[in-house]
Amino acid sequence: MKKMAKVAAFICGLWLLGVLPAQALQIVYPADKTSVHRSDFLILKGGDQPQLDGMSIAINGAKSDVIDISAPEYRAVFKDFLILQPDFDSGKNAITVEGYAGGKKVAQATADIWFVDEPDGIAPDGYQPFVMHIPEREKLCTGCHNMDPTPGLMSAPTTKDNPCAGCHKRMLNKKFVHGPAGVNRCSYCHNPESRPAKYQPRKTGADLCNECHQEKVDEFKSNKFVHGPVAVGLCSVCHDSHASDYRAQSLMPINDLCLNCHSAIRDTPHVVRGIRGEEHPLKGVPDPSNPGRELACTSCHNPHGGKSKYFFVRGLSGSFRLCSLCHQK
Repeated sequence: MKKMAKVAAFICGLWLLGVLPAQALQIVYPADKTSVHRSDFLILKGGDQPQLDGMSIAINGAKSDVIDISAPEYRAVFKDFLILQPDFDSGKNAITVEGYAGGKKVAQATADIWFVDEPDGIAPDGYQPFVMHIPEREKLCTGCHNMDPTPGLMSAPTTKDNPCAGCHKRMLNKKFVHGPAGVNRCSYCHNPESRPAKYQPRKTGADLCNECHQEKVDEFKSNKFVHGPVAVGLCSVCHDSHASDYRAQSLMPINDLCLNCHSAIRDTPHVVRGIRGEEHPLKGVPDPSNPGRELACTSCHNPHGGKSKYFFVRGLSGSFRLCSLCHQK
């Protein structure tokens, strides 16, 4: 007993001297000076210096009430973690978390993060993309999560059995889901052996996508003209590799996606028709050549490439043949 008391006193002394890190209140996700593309989680850890019984959160000045985390039933499931779904503003977000014990504020943690809510947006200098799967962060989660799953578990088709789905299933709550993601085949694309961060893509850009989408590779090679992003293998400029609410897993509605780069078309008449110079509608009317769909940029243009420099659909090279798809006499 005396030996144990000496060990405990030694450890306590090291903590007091600052040799061992105190487990204090911390913002686990997103971390300070990082950027994120999803406003899905805010993960906080209460620590034990001291043990907290409540926390309040302020994001850009909007402060919550104190959230009670002291109930035995809560701690049995979540221990000293508090996991919320935040509502980040686009761009910079200042997060302040206050910890309470016995009704008094006893701890505080802050983080300055950048929320990138545009598909092609990037954070300014000073903000690094947040990376979760590094040893020091995974260590925080091992109490509740299997952070070193076997290949078999990573291929388990059900959300219940696949450890990846435990945290990432919300990514798939969309209308259109990529095939491998829909059956939890995460390791098709993500490498569990990558270091220092685990689960990085096995390859980048089209080198990875083309392993499965050989039919698209053949199509691209047959085109005389190729759309710029396709030519350099930047599939993710237009498509979400996990899931999307838009057809073909587009990052946004088709016309918005196209006009995001081709902005000049917003302000000029597109395909003037008739002697009165009326502009051809670009949306808001049915697409005669695609029953059940609304007219969009892709009604006339293949976003990957084509036989003409305007990427006309169905391999057409002349504008009159394109028009006749809808305007038959």
